[in-house]
Amino acid sequence: MRSVHLIVRTAALIAAALLGLPGAAQEPEVSAQARALYEQTRDSVAQIRVLLGSSDTPAATGTGFVVGPGGLILTNYHVVADKALEPETYQLEFVLPGGRRGPLQIVAVDVVDDLAVVRGDTGDARPLPFRDAPLSKGDKGFSLGHPLNQGLTVVEGIYNGRSEEQYYERIHYTGAINPGMSGGPVVDIGGRVFGVNVANHRRGQLVSFLVPVKFAKRLLSRAAAARPPQGADFREQVGAQIRAHDAELMGALLKAPLPVQKLGEFSVPAKIGDFMQCGAGTEREAGKPYTVDAHQCYTLSSLYIDRRLNTGMVTFRHRILRSKDLGALRFAHLQERYFAPGGYGEVFDRRHHTGYACRDEIVALQGTRAKMAMCVRRYKRLEGLYDVVLKVATLGDPGLALQSELEMEGVSFEAATTFSRRYVEAIRWNR
Repeated sequence: MRSVHLIVRTAALIAAALLGLPGAAQEPEVSAQARALYEQTRDSVAQIRVLLGSSDTPAATGTGFVVGPGGLILTNYHVVADKALEPETYQLEFVLPGGRRGPLQIVAVDVVDDLAVVRGDTGDARPLPFRDAPLSKGDKGFSLGHPLNQGLTVVEGIYNGRSEEQYYERIHYTGAINPGMSGGPVVDIGGRVFGVNVANHRRGQLVSFLVPVKFAKRLLSRAAAARPPQGADFREQVGAQIRAHDAELMGALLKAPLPVQKLGEFSVPAKIGDFMQCGAGTEREAGKPYTVDAHQCYTLSSLYIDRRLNTGMVTFRHRILRSKDLGALRFAHLQERYFAPGGYGEVFDRRHHTGYACRDEIVALQGTRAKMAMCVRRYKRLEGLYDVVLKVATLGDPGLALQSELEMEGVSFEAATTFSRRYVEAIRWNR
């Protein structure tokens, strides 16, 4: 028992000695920085609430921050998308940390960069300044927002330059951006905004993305001269911006000959430029009488339209099916199961799309015959835009086949047919 008392007494003496050391009781620098920036910016960062009808119950929440005189607030487009597309159904409201609250009106939207400018009576809330100078990789940042209704929160993170996988420019930020923080500011150690919270990576930890502040400045310049559309319905503007996105993306895909790669006995379309991401996988199980090797490439160019619609990506997939034991009939059934052109459009959102209309035929490719199916559906509320799916399956071999699929979202019919033709012409059986 005496030894126990001695240990406790010794531990107490050591603790007292440590507390007496110079600087031992000082607050860490990081904590002091975060607290100072929180105090500096908090009165300018609002929660944005999307209300269903005249109720006070939010259908969704996000964050925004004061950026100009007259109550201008910057946030994400996806935070206010419901109001932009269905102004009769939803209302917007801001709530500042001090308790001030009021209705909001949308002034301008940027679907591609996921930004929106709204206006409300924010009183004397101070606009946050923007940073003009570029940051260096490794610089600190502090993200502010209202995550999961937990109140205004500050999160320290690290600036890591441009994301290498995004089609449109985004900042790779190592910090915990959670639902509800969308649209909040990310500031440097001087309190100047250099980015806007937009998303996190679902397959990573603390991998988040910001919209660079230069796009916010551009939208604010547009908002200064903007007149909100009649009835505050931004559907026409959203459609025009998606069509511009389609023209840019499909233009990039069509401006050069389609690259080709060899996969086993076949030549198929390959990765197009740095803005495409590619990967591969396989189905090889003991006892299974066939194998499937799969390759996929896609553009990380998805655009949020509303909670039920994302669009704007181009994806293609190649599968090589092999079997020595199935025999011709069972192998043909296997091909049909993977091909399945009739599966498209069995379930679809009637608000946004028509059902798929499909057509299939037998075509001649380089070195083989193939079954080809094309399915098309139209966007009901975004004029001139379509989703197009093209599938090709080689024929004539009882144990080897290629199936290739091209999917284009939110594209013009002309661009889709042009790219589809190039895609099919690039497929070859090398024998």
